[in-house]
Amino acid sequence: MPIFEMMYTRTILLMFSMVVTIWTCTPTVEEGEARVPHLPAETYQYYNTEAVQGLFFDPYNDSIIDDDIATLGRVLFYDTRLSRNNRVSCGSCHKQVTGFADNLVRSEGFEFNLAGRNTQAIVNTGTQVGFFWDLREQALDHMVLQPIANHIEMGIDEEEYMVAKVEDAAYYKPLFINAFGSEEVTSERMGIAMAQFIRSIISYQSKYDIGRSQVNTNLDEFPNFTEEENFGRRLFFTKFPCSTCHGGPNLDGSLTFAQNIGLDEHYNDPGVIGLMDANTPLNGWFKTPSLRNIALTGPYMHDGRFGTLEEVVEFYNSGIQYHPQLSQTLRTHSNGGLFNLGPVIDPSLEVEINGTIPLRMFMSQSEKNALIAFMRTLTDYQVLGDPKFSDPFTSKP
Repeated sequence: MPIFEMMYTRTILLMFSMVVTIWTCTPTVEEGEARVPHLPAETYQYYNTEAVQGLFFDPYNDSIIDDDIATLGRVLFYDTRLSRNNRVSCGSCHKQVTGFADNLVRSEGFEFNLAGRNTQAIVNTGTQVGFFWDLREQALDHMVLQPIANHIEMGIDEEEYMVAKVEDAAYYKPLFINAFGSEEVTSERMGIAMAQFIRSIISYQSKYDIGRSQVNTNLDEFPNFTEEENFGRRLFFTKFPCSTCHGGPNLDGSLTFAQNIGLDEHYNDPGVIGLMDANTPLNGWFKTPSLRNIALTGPYMHDGRFGTLEEVVEFYNSGIQYHPQLSQTLRTHSNGGLFNLGPVIDPSLEVEINGTIPLRMFMSQSEKNALIAFMRTLTDYQVLGDPKFSDPFTSKP
């Protein structure tokens, strides 16, 4: 064999050997997982009776929360075992530091594929009656299991396999006994536990909450607000239509209803499934999210298209699109809307497309700044650092 052929053959064999060595020595995600939760000797108090005393709303909304069941739910919420390859947990996308939302346009699933929609924040869920951007689920204990079964998010759609993975972890036996009186693992028990933990994540100590508790209504001056923050509050609740959708104590309309806000003239993602009438499917209707901790929960909208609050405010100011199903709140007064803002315009001169004329709000720069200053008062720093809501696999009590 010619010398150059021998050298070429040896080089190929050496490269192949190196690849095999690297492949065989690199642990898989499952082999690398050895996570064990660190729990306090005394169970955290998840139902905080002091939180609802003297408050202007009940963040639990009469939800039943048992401390032992919520403790189990906390471990399940943060356990990467509930993904196909032990890589992600519910808490991977709902991060405490960002208000239990994500800081990505779309979250990464267990195989690094991207979720279909932006991750919503989960606080004060006891006040909500619908979940997911398309409001397809009303029961929280059912909702929490759906991301686990989702083929992009966590990838375990076989109930028996999900139960077996939990049963295989020794630390779950005492948790299930404390929570339910026996070590039996079922998907129903898992759903109940995670739902109770999530309902216990309440936000009620923001600057807004403190000020609101000191007055009779949102229309009164908040004594703890700056002049700009009070100006933004008045704009939010009176001049502009913000609170017609983001109303109620959770700033999500209380009933968690859906709206078409005119993001596009036609939505590729239709949102809520249903009919406007007998023949017209809904298009572009999405759940109204809570504005609590909004300064931390971006990117914004169901598709995460806006990265900043400034972009969001400018969209509502000047960017609402002509859509045949545009919500009444965001149409001009002459087009059936509720608000009459800006200069008086002859209705005959207004351009109508798709049967709608979207509202333009003609905000000044000081008004935009004030609205954002008000929204920043909705940040609750207590819930962001509360140890009972933290990841027990990475933090110690």
